[in-house]
Amino acid sequence: RSMNILLFMSSGLDTPGPSWHLYTALIEDLVSYGHKVHLIESHSTGINPDCPERLKELENFSYETINIETVAKKAFAKRYLVGVKYCFKARKVFKAQQDFDVMMVQSCPWAPFAITFAKNSVKTPVIYNSQDMFPGASIANGAMKQKWMQKIFYMFQKVAYRRADHISVISEDMKQKVIEQGVPAAKITVIPDWYDDKSVREIPWEDNLFVKKYDLKKDCFYVQFAGTMGMNFDYKMVLQVAEKLKQEKKIVFQMIGQGSQKDDFVHAAQEKKLDNIVFLPLEPQEMVPHVYSACSVCLIPLPKGVIGNSVPSKAGLLMACHRVIVTSADDGSEYNKMFEREQIGIACSTDDPEGIADGIIRLRDNPDLREKYADNAQKYGKAVYTRTVNTKLYEDLYRRIGGKA
Repeated sequence: RSMNILLFMSSGLDTPGPSWHLYTALIEDLVSYGHKVHLIESHSTGINPDCPERLKELENFSYETINIETVAKKAFAKRYLVGVKYCFKARKVFKAQQDFDVMMVQSCPWAPFAITFAKNSVKTPVIYNSQDMFPGASIANGAMKQKWMQKIFYMFQKVAYRRADHISVISEDMKQKVIEQGVPAAKITVIPDWYDDKSVREIPWEDNLFVKKYDLKKDCFYVQFAGTMGMNFDYKMVLQVAEKLKQEKKIVFQMIGQGSQKDDFVHAAQEKKLDNIVFLPLEPQEMVPHVYSACSVCLIPLPKGVIGNSVPSKAGLLMACHRVIVTSADDGSEYNKMFEREQIGIACSTDDPEGIADGIIRLRDNPDLREKYADNAQKYGKAVYTRTVNTKLYEDLYRRIGGKA
C-alpha cells in the first residue's frame, strides 16, 4: 500500500552538504516505490536550487521552503538561535500537514523544538533521523568545551529522543550511544548512509579525469584524503604519519578539500617541511568517483570520540571505487572492528601513527593484499552501503512506524 510521507530537513537542498545526495536519492526512490512525499526545507544560502530538476519532474513529490538567515558555521550560538526560529516558523507549516502516515525529522541541534512542534501539530508518528549525535559530536571534536553547556544540551537532547516515536541512526556505534542516554534498543533502527550504486563505480586509470587534470604518475603511491578538513579530521595524525614516511619519496599524501582546519594544517606542513603532502582544491560532486579511483589507499584520520557520534560518509563510496581504507578511530569501536573482521582495510587507534605508517607500507609492498582487501571492500560495500539496499530499509521503517507494514 502506498503512503504519504512528510520529510523535514534541518537545512535545505539549496545548501551543499553530506545530506544533499542522501535526501535527494531517498525522495526519488520513495516516489518510485509508489509513495507520495512532501518535503519541508529551509532556504538560506541559495548556492543550489531549492529543488533540483530531477525532483521537480516527479509527479508524487511536492515541497515548500522556509526562509532563514545564513550564519557562519563557527557562530554556534547564532546558528542555534536561527535554527530555533526555523522550527517556530515551521510550526505553522506543520499545522497544514494532516494527511500523512509518517513524518521524519532530520537530526539537528534544535531537534527538541522540531520534534515537539511536529508531534503537537502533525498528529502522526515521528521518526528522528540521527545523522550525527548532538552534543556528542561537538564535544568529541573540541567545539563544545564547557562542561555546563554539555550537561544542558545532553538533557535537552533527551527531550527529542523521548518525544520521537522512533529513532534511526547510521551505525551500531551510534545506536550504542543513544542506548547509553536511556533510549530502549527496540526504539532504534540502524540504517547506514549510502553511496549511489547507480552512478558510483571505479574509474580506470586511463579514463580518469582527475588523473589527467593533475598528471598523476602511475609509479607513485597516493595516500589520499578528500573531503572536509574540519573538526572531525585529525590533521595532526596526517602530519605524524607523513613525517615518519618522508624518506619514502614515491609515497605522496594527497589532501583534497577545504575546512576550518585546513589553514592550520597547511601552515604546520610547511613549518615541518613536509613536501610529501600535496594540497588540492575540492572537486565537484560528479568528479567523486574519479578522485577516489585515483588514490592507492585512502586515509581517514578521526579524532578520539568521533566514532559513535558520527560516521565518515566517504567509507561506502571508497568501497564502491574498489579502494582500501586506512583509518584511525576509537579502539574497540564497531567501526574499527569492521575493517579487521571483513578484511577490508587497516584500522588503528587514534594515538597510533606508527601503526598507520606501517599499514601504508604494508599495503604498498603487498599489491596482492591490497587487491584482496579492495575486492572484499567492494563486496561488503555493495551489501551494506548501497542506495538500493538502504532506501528500501527506510521504506520498511516508514511502513512499520506508520502502521502500514
